[in-house]
Amino acid sequence: MKKILMMSMLLVLGLAAPVLAQDSQDAPKPVIMDPTGPAHLGSEGPSLTLSSDVQSRNVLLVGFSVGAAYDTKGLYNSTTGSYSGDTRYFFQPTVAFQRTYTTGAWTLSYTPGVSYSQNDTNNSQYTQNLSGDWVWKPNGRLMLHVREDFSLTDNPFESIGRVDLLPPLGGPSGPGYDGVLPDTKRTGSVSNVDLSYRVGEHSAVGLTAGYQLYNYDATTSATTAFPYVDSHVVTGSAFFSHQFNREVTLGVQMSYMDIYSTGAEIARTQAPAPMLFAKITPGLRTEITLYGGPEYARTREVIVLGPITLASYTHKLYPTYGGTVSWSGNRHGWDAQAQQRIANGGGVLEAVKNISAGAGYRLRMSQRWTAELRANYADQQGIGVLSTGTYFKSLWVGGGPNYQITSRWALRGQVAYVHQTESGLGPVAGNHVLVQGSLEYRRRKNLGE
Repeated sequence: MKKILMMSMLLVLGLAAPVLAQDSQDAPKPVIMDPTGPAHLGSEGPSLTLSSDVQSRNVLLVGFSVGAAYDTKGLYNSTTGSYSGDTRYFFQPTVAFQRTYTTGAWTLSYTPGVSYSQNDTNNSQYTQNLSGDWVWKPNGRLMLHVREDFSLTDNPFESIGRVDLLPPLGGPSGPGYDGVLPDTKRTGSVSNVDLSYRVGEHSAVGLTAGYQLYNYDATTSATTAFPYVDSHVVTGSAFFSHQFNREVTLGVQMSYMDIYSTGAEIARTQAPAPMLFAKITPGLRTEITLYGGPEYARTREVIVLGPITLASYTHKLYPTYGGTVSWSGNRHGWDAQAQQRIANGGGVLEAVKNISAGAGYRLRMSQRWTAELRANYADQQGIGVLSTGTYFKSLWVGGGPNYQITSRWALRGQVAYVHQTESGLGPVAGNHVLVQGSLEYRRRKNLGE
């Protein structure tokens, strides 16, 4: 796995070299790509964009961000067992390559990063985010979509799948955790495959499969007293969808999720869920997705206490439902999503019932000034006999202005408030206030059609 990642990184960096020697001010032509194929419930979320934004294809993108961020609970004192404020200086380059063909497209995006503490010279944070996406359409009926995301980071505010030129991960089968875990090195891998076939002009069938791996390593004594639990997630589904008219597509999807946690305790949850879904596009600027159905969770918990082994089994039926809506105008754009589903708990003992919601808004105030706002809420509740009630709650509210100095240089600012509460999860550092400013550089090389 490490050799494959290193080869991918070297390939991306090698492709970026010609851009540094050539100067091209031409932006890519606005082209809307739809790599998702027939409507179904997948693992990607909506992107907050404006219709005036340039949609890239056949492009090589290189750049970097450099700046500083202040976190009111950015530094842990192992002597007193408390957190204090800290300023971190960061540098984050990015390289992304996207190419389309008559039979498909592929994208490779790499975003590493490093930050240094002002108050603790030994406290450095590193990030490696690498994503690859491949779409194959040999004819008008068959489509194969493969996406792989990898993340290695000890930055508590980093998330897997946050790269250029690709939509964020989300949806009913995407990662189910969005909290701030300080003093923890996290390794994540998310693999997804979608195969669809059009059985008629307006009907399609398909299969999806996914695998997620999450590992947690404590970096200070703040997380050794209650270490987070590694987990594996296997997902799969079969779907049928039919487009009744230009605006409405309805479908049925049978999904399955298997969540296996490892550690001193062992827990496993298997959850099949038949769901109905609808995709509604009342206009070119608006897209709505709704889904719902019952989800049957079978949970097995085992705790080993020396020579004694305790085991329990629970069988529960939960309503699973959710939806997304997005609207994109020339100056305004917004999206919103909400869902309830069984999901990976993000380092806790077992699977959880995840109740989450989020909304974003983007405004273009002038040719150079834009602003963004974002709010996210999550409630993780235990579903087994040995662990019930809320594990973790979080509320994230933030945003800020962006100023485009030139076509390549920009200034970005952000202020965010993070409120977290936990019960049995471990050393989650309560409330954060994050203030960040950065200088960003982006250069695009149009590779032609």
